[in-house]
Amino acid sequence: MLKKKRLKFNFLFYDYETFGLNPKKDRIAQFACIRTDINFNIINKPIVLYCKLSSDYLPDPQSIIVHNINPYMVNLKGLQENKFANYINNIFLYPNTCIVGYNNLYFDDEFSKFLFYRNFYDPYSWFWKNNNSRWDILSLVIACYILRPNGIFWPKINNIPIFNLEKIAKLNNLIPYKIHDALSDVYTTISITKLIKNKQPLLYKYFFKNRNKEELLKIINLSKIQILIHISNLYKNKDNNINCITPLFWHPQNKNILVTFNLIKDVNYFLQILKKNNQLYQKCIFSYIKFINLNKVPLLLPFNFLKQIDINRLKFNNLFYINNFILLQKNFLKIKNIIKYSLINFTVKYIKTNIYNVDEQLYNNFFSNEDLLKFKQVHNKKFIFLNKLSFKDQRANILLFKYKARNFPIKLNVIEQKKWNIYQKNIFNRKFLQKYICKIKKLLKKNFCNKKNLTLKKLLKYVKNYFYII
Repeated sequence: MLKKKRLKFNFLFYDYETFGLNPKKDRIAQFACIRTDINFNIINKPIVLYCKLSSDYLPDPQSIIVHNINPYMVNLKGLQENKFANYINNIFLYPNTCIVGYNNLYFDDEFSKFLFYRNFYDPYSWFWKNNNSRWDILSLVIACYILRPNGIFWPKINNIPIFNLEKIAKLNNLIPYKIHDALSDVYTTISITKLIKNKQPLLYKYFFKNRNKEELLKIINLSKIQILIHISNLYKNKDNNINCITPLFWHPQNKNILVTFNLIKDVNYFLQILKKNNQLYQKCIFSYIKFINLNKVPLLLPFNFLKQIDINRLKFNNLFYINNFILLQKNFLKIKNIIKYSLINFTVKYIKTNIYNVDEQLYNNFFSNEDLLKFKQVHNKKFIFLNKLSFKDQRANILLFKYKARNFPIKLNVIEQKKWNIYQKNIFNRKFLQKYICKIKKLLKKNFCNKKNLTLKKLLKYVKNYFYII
């Protein structure tokens, strides 16, 4: 019997252009990806896809002038969203793939999750199933600047680094860059990754290895009280994107989330609050803790990783962190137990699920295995059998109606059509549409270049034609 050929490790570099910045509400305009081997040699043809707009969504006009993709273009070139989601889900699930982008962990990946959520694909399994993983080159770039900046030119404004894909590419004479085009962004991300690997191979190797949860757990080691360095673009250049934390325990509701004490916050002040007012510390306790999600490939380092030359260059307040840590160490059990008690007793109040907010409620809860199995039936069954599907989670039942209306509007029965029309009239009421058109006209008055103005005019025409507004 012949053995199955083991598929080799590969990178999937990908990028979205979107019709807004909110993954809960906004939609994807363009997708592009390139698959490479471990040495960044391209092994498949690049893929570019567009996604049609559903009838219950209008793009953010501000996004239109950024990438110049208009509704007519995506509706002509694009796939229906259910087919778009299916195509991308299959690309992502290719075995031994590291899915990677530039700021994908906090942007593109979030759009992917909500895309799969709306279209009945598992929102999470794509980045761990089939021996898959993910990574973020923006994080690698920031770490490179902080720890080993030599050999790369860094764009700056007022001596503050700018981690902009276009600016880094231009300054380092990388491939020609077309602004806000998904495929161009993918090529540029590959070039910047190559640059870092060539100029700082040890740093590249360290973070590539430690993108996996198993390796991160070796660094964390909850059996001892320690300081860890945390590098993240979430700090948005504050303190050079670098901070120190002390791991406390795993989150009681999610074992992928490490609860840590934020050592930039004064431990002494925290202890004073505990003595004075129990209600006060309950309110401010979350400002002293930082949640580290291991599924989001955090950059964690031992405290001694920084060299003295790095400490001087970054003006890193080593002494403050050490003194703060010593005080935390002395009161560790007390602080740990108080924070743990507060988290266990903290409850999130969810808004009741309805047709208007269900698209935003991915993170309300995980779907049961039973419901996830039924997700597959949504794609495998003929349309006439979809009405017989019923889920335990009310979100899925409401989403199923919206899924049918968005992707198969002409197949809705009379009652469903009436329900869908009422829903659309409520979200696109007269007040909303007048405000929306006014926003487009204000942007047109700013005298952008001809291409941007043409894109805005097409959007205006699309809205007026679609909603019969004069």
